[in-house]
Amino acid sequence: MKLSIERANGTVVAPPSKSALHRRLILNAIAGCFDAPEHVCLDAAITANALFSLQSGTPVDCGESGSTLRFLLPVSTLFGGGTFSGSPALSERPIRPLIDALRKHGASISSDSLPLSVSGRLSPGRYELEGGISSQFFSGLLMTLPFLSGDSMLLWSSPLSSRGYVDLTERILEEHGIAVSRIKNGFSIPGRQSPFPLPVSVEGDWSCAAPMLILGAMLGSVTVTGLNPNSDQPDKAILDVLLHTGAHVAISHNAVTVSKGKLSGCKFNGDLAPDLVPALAALGCASVGDTVLYGLSRLRFKESNRFDAILKLLRSLGADFETERTDTIVIHGHGVLNGGTADLPNDHRMVMAAALMSAVSTKPVIFSDPGCVRKSYPDFFADFSALGGRTDAI
Repeated sequence: MKLSIERANGTVVAPPSKSALHRRLILNAIAGCFDAPEHVCLDAAITANALFSLQSGTPVDCGESGSTLRFLLPVSTLFGGGTFSGSPALSERPIRPLIDALRKHGASISSDSLPLSVSGRLSPGRYELEGGISSQFFSGLLMTLPFLSGDSMLLWSSPLSSRGYVDLTERILEEHGIAVSRIKNGFSIPGRQSPFPLPVSVEGDWSCAAPMLILGAMLGSVTVTGLNPNSDQPDKAILDVLLHTGAHVAISHNAVTVSKGKLSGCKFNGDLAPDLVPALAALGCASVGDTVLYGLSRLRFKESNRFDAILKLLRSLGADFETERTDTIVIHGHGVLNGGTADLPNDHRMVMAAALMSAVSTKPVIFSDPGCVRKSYPDFFADFSALGGRTDAI
């Protein structure tokens, strides 16, 4: 695909929050309501299909969805267990600490990596994991422990990364009538609880809204509707970043409008909202001055090694940048890129970042396999075109 865009104006609707949909579907299934939502991203559809598979006792294919795998490994014990597989890329993402915790509390797990089978029932008690590997371990356990036969504690033994996603899980549990209490470094979780089902409709996805809002900051004025300004989604941090860089931001009860400003560089801790980092790399190229993206170690364990993928993309489009230590990228922004052929993995966030970089490139940005955006934002290119972009097949 060959992308270019000279001015971005218009309104788009944010797709449903992938993070909230995963959690809603799981808690509904535990309540006995197995939903089959339509017009959702691929990852949410994978979770819905996986829950049907657990109910029917058929193998679970997690595809490339790390959320599906890490959430359902513990949740599957509530359904009698299951057999799990996934893509080669998913097989490389870390799950061993979660598996060790489940084994310690009664689950039988056939392997330390995919493919694997889970059987047995979990016992309530003290669950403790390192906090810096994946917040998804804790979210999966939070959606399991309230339904065991007794009370439990869920603790992190080191600082918890991406805490906002665990906060989101806590909030959605509360919406389903489930009570957990915060304690130092974790949660106290009463057992023997029962969730009630809720409609599948959820708020818009801030991580998918972010590229469109950044387009407005780069090239014109873009409104994204369906967003909750009071959301627990960590990716809502895009608003603070855009304000800090000099974009004009207007917020209404369910919509955000971002207009072009004189953009300058900023600093951002990617450990707080790692899904924003590829798009923020594009924003850094569109800004003048240094953009420092740090806390990026966990980017190496996403759908691709996103740390290296960002470096390759910046290099292939002519960006001025350097790395510091093993977790920091410094982009010396000049407000313009060369464009050309992008060196991209099969990763939805990286494709969206390349599309953003086309907005400040002197030549179109060319890459293959644009279909991977359906993992989180199936209508990305339709919305990009509606705002003024060109999407030419190659």
